[in-house]
Amino acid sequence: LPLSMPSPFILDEFKRKYSNEDTLAVALPHFWEHFDREGWSLWYCQYRYPEELSQTFMSCNLITGQSLRPHPAAS
Repeated sequence: LPLSMPSPFILDEFKRKYSNEDTLAVALPHFWEHFDREGWSLWYCQYRYPEELSQTFMSCNLITGQSLRPHPAAS
């Protein structure tokens, strides 16, 4: 597959907004204004056992583990 063009959505720019400014008033409007639907995707997850996610790092571990799973080879 040919490499795609770099996305114009700069994740670090959004992360700075999210970390340093009001989420609802600044960060989310910035996200939706700059989000690149061609280069990125959004996922929504619901866990079967949410009681196991009592600490933030537990959710982060599950999300990271899911994103690092290898995809099956195309046939």
